Amino acid sequence: MLKNARSVLNRRLLRSAEAADYLSVSVWTLRRLIQSGELPVVQREDAGKFLVDIRDLDGFIERNKRTIAL
Repeated sequence: MLKNARSVLNRRLLRSAEAADYLSVSVWTLRRLIQSGELPVVQREDAGKFLVDIRDLDGFIERNKRTIAL
C-alpha cells in the first residue's frame, strides 16, 4: 500500500478528489452522487468546500454491491 493511501485511510473525512479516488470514480461522478443525494457531505456554513465521511463511502460501496453470474 502506498504511503499516501495509508494516510487517507487513517482519516475519517476526505476531500472530493480523495473520496473520488477511494470509490475509483471521477470527481464529476462523485459530485453527481452528492447532488443526487446518494452521498452526504460535511460542510461548514462559512466555507464552500465539502468533505466526505469515509464511513459514508463504505456504506455506498456496500449498498451497491452486486453479484454477477459469469
